[in-house]
Amino acid sequence: MTTVTLEGTQELMKAREVAVILATGGMGLVRAAYSAGKPAYGVGPGNAPAYIERSADVAKAVQDIITGKTFDNGLLCSSENSVVVDAPLVEEVKRQFTANGAHFLSPADIDKLGKVLVTPQRLPNPAFVGKTAAYIAQQVGISVAPGTRVLIAELAGVGRDYPLSIEKLCPVLSFYVVSDWKEGCERCKQILRYGGMGHTMSIHSRNEDVILQFGLKKPAFRIVVNTPTTLGSIGLTTSLDPSMTLGCGGWGGNITSDNISPRHLLNIKRLAYETTPYRPTTADSQVGRDVTAARPGGPGLPQAPQAPRQTGLAAESLARRIDQFLASRGYAPPAATAPKGVAAPVDLPAPSVQPAPAAPAEKPADFVCEDDVRQAVRQGRKIVIGDRTIVTPAARDLGDQHRVLVYAGLRT
Repeated sequence: MTTVTLEGTQELMKAREVAVILATGGMGLVRAAYSAGKPAYGVGPGNAPAYIERSADVAKAVQDIITGKTFDNGLLCSSENSVVVDAPLVEEVKRQFTANGAHFLSPADIDKLGKVLVTPQRLPNPAFVGKTAAYIAQQVGISVAPGTRVLIAELAGVGRDYPLSIEKLCPVLSFYVVSDWKEGCERCKQILRYGGMGHTMSIHSRNEDVILQFGLKKPAFRIVVNTPTTLGSIGLTTSLDPSMTLGCGGWGGNITSDNISPRHLLNIKRLAYETTPYRPTTADSQVGRDVTAARPGGPGLPQAPQAPRQTGLAAESLARRIDQFLASRGYAPPAATAPKGVAAPVDLPAPSVQPAPAAPAEKPADFVCEDDVRQAVRQGRKIVIGDRTIVTPAARDLGDQHRVLVYAGLRT
C-alpha cells in the first residue's frame, strides 16, 4: 500500500487474493488478522527481562545486555526491557553499565521520562520508538554525558504504577534488585505477564541448575542463555531459526510459539503410498464385512518402492565389540588355524588384565533425561540402561559424550 491506514490493512487482509496472513504488531492487529477469515500467523509484543544471577560473568552479561538493547535502538520485540540483578552483584553491575555508556536516572528523571515516554493507554510513545538514548534524554530535558547509549530506571515494582515497566521499544531499561534466583524468577514472571507473555527472556548464569529452573518455569518460549536477548532470540548467536517474527504461543494468544520461517508459509502436498497393509481381524468377520473387498492394495494397484529394512547392528561390528569387551576382561580370542602351506600366526600373550570381580547386578533405569546424565557426570558414576529404558535424545547425546550410559551386563 502506498498510503498505509488501519482501514486499508483490514481490507487487504480480507481480499480474496490473500491466501495467508502474517501479522506482526500489537494485540489489536493480531486479533484483526485472526478475524479476517483467512489462515493467519500472529505474533505478539515482548517485554523481555534479562536476569543476571550471582554466578554470572558480570562484564560479559552487561555487554550482552547493552548490545541487545542498542541493536536497532531497541526496536525489536525481543529486545531487553528490564534487568533483574541478584543483590550481591548490584554495585559491580552498575559499575559495568556505567563503564559501557549507560546512565542511571534519578527518581525525578524517572518520573519525568515516564510521563513522556508512556502514553495514557500504557503504550510506548511513537515519537521515541527506535530513537537513541541521547535524543530521548534531550527531548525530555534530562542531562546525560555525551555518548550515552542506554537510560536505566531503577524501579520497585511492575504494573500501571510503574510506567517504565512496559515494553519500551527504545534504549531505556528498567532495573530491579532481587535477593536470590527464586525472587528473580518471580520478578521475571511479573514482567512477562505485563505485556510479554510467551515471548522472550534471557538469563546470565553459570549455574546449570538455576538455568534449568528458569527454562522450566518461565512463561516464555525463547529463553536465551549467556547471550544478548535480541540477537539470541532471532538466531544470530544461537541455533534458533533465523527470524525477526517470533510467535508467543498460547500464552500470548498466538497460533504458534515458533520463530516464523519460510517453512510456515509453505503448503506441502504429500503422495502417501501404503507401507503397512491393513490386516483383517476376527471382529471384521464377525460384523459381516467383506474383508476381501475391503483390503486395500488389491491387484493391479501401484505399490510404494520397497525401502531396505533396517537389519540392526552388523554381525562383524557386533563380533568386534564383543572381542574388545572380552579382551578388557583378560580373555583373548582363540588362535586361528592356518591353512596348509601357510605359516601359522604367532600367538601373542593375552593382556595381563585380571577378570573384574562380579558386582551386584544393578537394575536398569526406567527413564533417563539430560539432567540425570549431568548429575551422573558430576558424581563420577555410570547409568545402567536396558532395552526398555526410555532415554531422551539430549540425554543420549550427552551420555555418549561423557561415556556414562552402559547397557545392563556390560558395565565398564
